[in-house]
Amino acid sequence: MKRIALVLGPFIGALPPLLLDIPEHPQAPFMLGIAAWMALWWLTECVPLAVTALLPLLVFPLSGIATAKETAPRYMSSIMFLFVGGFLIAQAMERTGLHRRIALVILSRLHGSPVQLLAGFALTTALLSMWISNTATTMLMATIGLAVIARLESDLGPTQVGALAVPLLLLIAYAANIGGMGTPVGTVPNLVLLENLQAVAPALRPSFLQWMMVGVPVVIVGVGLVLGLLARNVRGLRWSGAAAGSLAAERQALGGMRREERFVAWVLGLTALAWMTRQGLETASFNLPGWSALLPHKGVDDGTVAVAGALALFLVPVHDGRPILGREAFKQLPWDILVLLGGGFALAMGMQQSGLSAWLGEQLKFFAAVPLPLMLLGIAFAITFLTEITSNTATTQVMLPILAAVALSTGQDTSALLLTAALAASCAFMLPVATPPNAIVFGSERVPMAAMVRAGIRLNLIMPLLIGAAVLLLRPLWP
Repeated sequence: MKRIALVLGPFIGALPPLLLDIPEHPQAPFMLGIAAWMALWWLTECVPLAVTALLPLLVFPLSGIATAKETAPRYMSSIMFLFVGGFLIAQAMERTGLHRRIALVILSRLHGSPVQLLAGFALTTALLSMWISNTATTMLMATIGLAVIARLESDLGPTQVGALAVPLLLLIAYAANIGGMGTPVGTVPNLVLLENLQAVAPALRPSFLQWMMVGVPVVIVGVGLVLGLLARNVRGLRWSGAAAGSLAAERQALGGMRREERFVAWVLGLTALAWMTRQGLETASFNLPGWSALLPHKGVDDGTVAVAGALALFLVPVHDGRPILGREAFKQLPWDILVLLGGGFALAMGMQQSGLSAWLGEQLKFFAAVPLPLMLLGIAFAITFLTEITSNTATTQVMLPILAAVALSTGQDTSALLLTAALAASCAFMLPVATPPNAIVFGSERVPMAAMVRAGIRLNLIMPLLIGAAVLLLRPLWP
């Protein structure tokens, strides 16, 4: 299949210029071919995703869609630095062990029953996943969870513990997926949404706080639903104090909070506070200006704040006279994700600049007659199930520019359509290949495939309903 897709990509890319004539937008057929080529390669992953993302740098100048000078800046926008800064802060949390301490502090207070233990893991995983990658969060929480399971096994026996292990590990994966919806830096599809809004309707791009006003309620309700679904399986289990002992032993092994952990905690806290207060809050009844309005120049954005936080980690000596991060931190940056993001941003720019977005919008005008609630539900369900078999980043890179074109041509709410798609891209719960958290817990060999599919299909049917309802109710909080 992948070999066929590899060969078909360029062939499909060449067809639209040969078959279509759009006089008002002469570059649109070329752009349609390139978009189809990239979509095929992204969705089949016949080559690494980042390799596909490099195509605009080659084919845009050759086809006359955009020059190399116009295309290249899309691979290093301010949103990229929001991702880079956030990743470096997360790396500092992992390097100092702060993320582990946060997890164990919360878990050590919630272990009085099987349901309490699940609630503690759900809360901790979702909270961490809002700020560090869901992959790193899942690896940490699964490690702690497996240690607790091993400690309980000697007290309760393998049958009882097996009944606890499956919901516990599934809860970790699902809470990590959902937690990323809470902040703009929580997961890559959120950044794809911000860049697409910046490209098609800059006035609609939300602030960090406005995002959280929508994302955090979705996380709270979503994790609550997952907990309610999975906790039913553990209510009848006998309980033991071994869980408390295991968590207490792990927390004691950490010792007291070190200077470098405190420093990273301050950097994270101040950076998050600066993100949330930069633009202030404006509603129909009051206007609370953000701190950026007090500056003489208005060029500061969330990427600036992220870089400021990251720089502190490179400049301030706190660990044996050395800063937390050094040059090796740049070697650990996910450059493939950065290139992938850039390719998606270039694709969105090309669709706008070539006129393809306008032409697609004209062809899809019949969606204007579809009621918004029905439109949102259709998008949420389609993206949720598509993401089961494709990368959520690739899915949003392909679908968001198309949805933006539909919204602009039909008069549908652009932010509502794109936000629904971005949030739904984090809701693949059914298969191990769908997301890294799913793969990590499945790889523990404690979660049977049937159990993941059984729980995942229910959530795949519930979460799109939650997302559609949340977007309809909370959309007024966005610009």
